[in-house]
Amino acid sequence: MKKLSVYFFLLLLISGFCQAQVGIGTINPQADLHIAGDVIIQDEFEINTLPSVTSTDENFKLLTRQTNSSPVNGEITRLDVDQLTVAPINIFKYYFYNLNYDNITDLNLGFETSRYIVGIADFRYIGAPVNKVIYNDRDDSIGAFIVRTFESGGTWHLEIRNKFLNTTDSINQVQYEVTFIVYDTSFYRQLPKITTNLGGSNTGITSSIPNLY
Repeated sequence: MKKLSVYFFLLLLISGFCQAQVGIGTINPQADLHIAGDVIIQDEFEINTLPSVTSTDENFKLLTRQTNSSPVNGEITRLDVDQLTVAPINIFKYYFYNLNYDNITDLNLGFETSRYIVGIADFRYIGAPVNKVIYNDRDDSIGAFIVRTFESGGTWHLEIRNKFLNTTDSINQVQYEVTFIVYDTSFYRQLPKITTNLGGSNTGITSSIPNLY
């Protein structure tokens, strides 16, 4: 088997001297190395630099490496975003009006938590103000305003509200504009939650550092 591998390597080497282009699976190579068929990378696939993509380039596709391919890890596949209903990163702008006071307590956005991560990129509050109130007979308070997405029942939900104060009228007083960034979880590594006790201080260091390598 080793002799066969050596002969094959020598054959490729000799072919490289005889002609400028080498073809595997094709008798008409269109590049220095032209492989017609599947490509599997077992260890690492490295190149020095990637050529820049200009506005005139066409048919540019993203190559991805599968870690669970069979029979070995490292299969290189092409991600054709033209065939996807949702791209790796998506931006949606929402507009909400005719609220009950200023409260969106639980709005189901419909994105599955198993497939997507939904974050808030931009938020705009339009309409009536939330009046300050006296707290403990000395401090003005504007309540506790919350803008967040959260997971519930397998989908992403939205909460926008002041937990303790309301506007002066329950109808048509507030509108919200929100921009969501929706990420495909196929392109992200889910790291564990890090919990840190600051011991009553406003400075410190987190209890652990994520392993990003």
